[in-house]
Amino acid sequence: MKVKIFKVSHAYDEKREYMSNDIYSDFIIGEKSRKDCFLGDMDNEDNISSDETQSEMRAHYYIWKNHIQDYDYIGFEHYRRILNIDFLHANELKKNYPAILYLRKKIEKDQLSEIFFDSPAFSEIIKLRKTHDAYYENILKKKISEYDIFCVRSQNISTKSAICDDALLEHVFSSISYFSKNPMLVDFNHTTTNYRCSFLMKKLYFNEYMEFWFEVISILKKILEGRPRELGYYSEKIFSYYLFQKKMENPLIKVNYVPMISP
Repeated sequence: MKVKIFKVSHAYDEKREYMSNDIYSDFIIGEKSRKDCFLGDMDNEDNISSDETQSEMRAHYYIWKNHIQDYDYIGFEHYRRILNIDFLHANELKKNYPAILYLRKKIEKDQLSEIFFDSPAFSEIIKLRKTHDAYYENILKKKISEYDIFCVRSQNISTKSAICDDALLEHVFSSISYFSKNPMLVDFNHTTTNYRCSFLMKKLYFNEYMEFWFEVISILKKILEGRPRELGYYSEKIFSYYLFQKKMENPLIKVNYVPMISP
């Protein structure tokens, strides 16, 4: 099983240390790839690197169009807000990564928080990702294989906001091809939001989501003004609505909600 989780950055920083291995890779928008360092979106012509209003969705688009065939699971996260897919036994953590074990306790005691700020744990998670240990990787892959989608913990906030034209978004949804084949089951005022555009999905769902997203965003792009990050904000809502739709369609879909960790 091939898994890849991309940690997305908007610019190259020569002071930062990057990595790219069998599971984790930094992704820098607007750069050519550097072997064993990071993947960029300038290797192939099919990219939207210059479309800054798309924000981090430029990375999602690039992988979808150029590398989807390479992986069974595909994920994205922000370079300073990483997904906490926890997978090692406490004895292993106590011996080698004690800060992660302490973080696990904080997360277990606080089931509602979306993000935890913990520099020691963040550093140990990055260290663990760099070990490239086959034993660790197999345990992680086993956990991942048990789910269809990993995403950021839901927040009890309305999907309505002043940042986006929600009436327009609802109208666009009603016109896309996905809902010519499937009943519209989205609640456009639900309060179980999954923002941030951070997730890990089976290839099947990632491809379906990107087709869904691309049709919505293509229509919006013709109507909106193209302000900085504008389409990126809409994309966070599109993912939340897509996930809501999938859970309504299939109660057996396996979703794991994880917090984000920031230094």
